[in-house]
Amino acid sequence: MDRKGRSIIFYRVVLPVCTGVNLGLGILMLVLLHPLNWLNWMELVTGVLCCVIAGSLAAAGASRSYWGSAMERQVSAWRRVVDTIFHWIEEAPVPVDSIHTLKRSLDEAIASE
Repeated sequence: MDRKGRSIIFYRVVLPVCTGVNLGLGILMLVLLHPLNWLNWMELVTGVLCCVIAGSLAAAGASRSYWGSAMERQVSAWRRVVDTIFHWIEEAPVPVDSIHTLKRSLDEAIASE
């Protein structure tokens, strides 16, 4: 399985399941507690921490989904722009002297490095 497939499985299956389990544990701990002493307060803090972690995981998944689709749209738009520019360049008549000048400039730039 390639890297992209593993990433899709992680963000579509593993992350939501872990988020749900963590949120469920946090809510369960908060519902069952009636803090009377410091140990019960520590359990309450643990429940709140579980809810915070679940929210962070959900936010990470949503953020990755949003920014991934935004990047795909940008790449698609720029590919269309570049294809159009190359199409114009291919149709433009270029004198042979300009091509030789370009080749000499490229050779000099490569040789100077």
